[in-house]
Amino acid sequence: MRCIKTGVLVCIAVCAAACAQMLVAHDYDRQVDYFAYKTYSWHSVERSLEMNDLVVNRVKDAVNREMQLRGLSQAQEQPDIFIAIHIVTRQKLSITDWGSTTGSYWRRDYGYGGGISSRTYEEGTLMIDLIDGAENKLVWRGTATNIIDPAMSPEERTQEINKAVFLILQKFPHAP
Repeated sequence: MRCIKTGVLVCIAVCAAACAQMLVAHDYDRQVDYFAYKTYSWHSVERSLEMNDLVVNRVKDAVNREMQLRGLSQAQEQPDIFIAIHIVTRQKLSITDWGSTTGSYWRRDYGYGGGISSRTYEEGTLMIDLIDGAENKLVWRGTATNIIDPAMSPEERTQEINKAVFLILQKFPHAP
């Protein structure tokens, strides 16, 4: 009996971990020669509740590090590209149907069975836009979406932001 309960808990944990994976997407202008970009600068950031200075600075530090690894340097005047960041959070609802259409029932050896459970959580999306400095047009966009854990320490938040920025810029077509 304990094996079944343990197996069910392991399955739930694995499913929860699979659902918590960061979703990353990219879109870009295929006509642009990305290898011609050598310098970048930051576009002004519009502050919001989600984009407090702590988060913005973590994102900027991570992006600066990734850009330098790709051979781009930060320029104060006339950069080849501008980098703009956007952060959006939203409340989400997750509903799980445990398989009973007639409601919950009690079994002495398994506990509750069937029924529906729900939970709310917060999902965050980090968007990084690259804007051509000469033409002032969007040429590349990357996003990462993940569940936000409000109990994370500042170090864990930094690690998650670093991971998101790395995954977003991993597909940026530029020489390493």
